[in-house]
Amino acid sequence: MFNLINLKRIKKDLNFIFINNILLKNIVLKKIKKFILIIGPCSISNIKDFILYLKKIKNNFKNIILIIRVYYEKPRTNIGWKGYIYDPYIDESYSINDSIYIIRRLLLDISKQYYLGTECLNFFLINYFIDCISWICIGARTIQSQIHREFCSNLNCVIGIKNDIYGDLNVLKDSLLSIMNKQCFVNFFEKTNFIYSKGNKYIQFVLRGGKEPNFSKNLIFNNSLIIDCSHSNSLKVSINQIYVFENILNQYFLLKNIHGVMFEHYIYNGNQNIKNIKFGLSITDSCLNFKFYFFILKKINDLQCF
Repeated sequence: MFNLINLKRIKKDLNFIFINNILLKNIVLKKIKKFILIIGPCSISNIKDFILYLKKIKNNFKNIILIIRVYYEKPRTNIGWKGYIYDPYIDESYSINDSIYIIRRLLLDISKQYYLGTECLNFFLINYFIDCISWICIGARTIQSQIHREFCSNLNCVIGIKNDIYGDLNVLKDSLLSIMNKQCFVNFFEKTNFIYSKGNKYIQFVLRGGKEPNFSKNLIFNNSLIIDCSHSNSLKVSINQIYVFENILNQYFLLKNIHGVMFEHYIYNGNQNIKNIKFGLSITDSCLNFKFYFFILKKINDLQCF
């Protein structure tokens, strides 16, 4: 179906991903203390722009684990552009054969240097890319999906599960219980009829707000936490991510389970209409511009808590 024969990982690169995954798992299990920074555009819309963005990204701090957002598909509350994987040329040609090949080639290349994170919307698609990914998010619109929970219970990497779009934190507890435990479910990917999963204990709660922000509430969780500085926590105003971030830093020593933050961040500030696309500007959610990147790194490093 897709010409991916020449896009296989070599052993050296697999070892790099394997080591990355062990490190992230140990952070979740609180065996080591490092701070996770998940950063990147709301969605990939132009490969050349994204590569230029990556070339600017540097991390000289050993105690900060940098995960790059590579979001190739986008959830929609109703309708709209569903991401690069479905419509890479943004012309409704839906050249999915092209996009799967292009995205896999991109991931193979950049996963040699970076930890990569993405959202799992279509669990058929992610099987083309799973060997390049270190952190997988289950989003606010799919977190109650039984088939997503079953799929995650069979993965051997860190899963970030978001609260739902209304901010219900009980959904997190239900999803945690489901993903951590053994599951039996239909196998769509191979000839065997069923998968018997062992359960996945490497789970982080991702707080993204709901009807109101939820980054500053009294959070009584023993689980590893990632605070999403964007979405409903920022009221979808990109510059507000900095306010959320600084508030989180003030809480850090009170809430020992905050293991990281997430930003929607790109070359230029804001977003744009899909009909007149300009360089370096998000076509989905509004993003912070690049000048804030080193400010964020320095603020995290200044915690001096590692």
